[in-house]
Amino acid sequence: MLAAGLMAAPAAGANPVAAVRVTNGSAAFELAYAASASALGGYVTSDNTPLATIPRQATDAFTIASTSAKALAGELIYRAVNDPARECTFRYTLAYAGGRFVLTADARASWTGQAACTATASVPDKAKGDFTVTFTMK
Repeated sequence: MLAAGLMAAPAAGANPVAAVRVTNGSAAFELAYAASASALGGYVTSDNTPLATIPRQATDAFTIASTSAKALAGELIYRAVNDPARECTFRYTLAYAGGRFVLTADARASWTGQAACTATASVPDKAKGDFTVTFTMK
């Protein structure tokens, strides 16, 4: 029992950080940052003005730090400027389970057609849980 407690100690001291990047891969429209629920387990520690409009084929980036040693989750919503029918919802969740960090990320578009939203994520750091997630609207 003592050994199990000692093995869990590094995770308890972890403070996961997510480097979040949003890329507007579209040549057709700019993106407007609509909403965030990143406070679900984290807070923004530095940013590149996530509330600003992201021009065509440009990026936005900011960092979320965990308020919990074993969880970090958030939801970001971006929409095409002047076209609320084109909206992407991006989600990410980091959880500590079974002695390791598990990361999930997804992206969903509110419309169908050629445009799409995608999410890619790095493998979380085994000790601290740090990861990078990139969301792309195109």
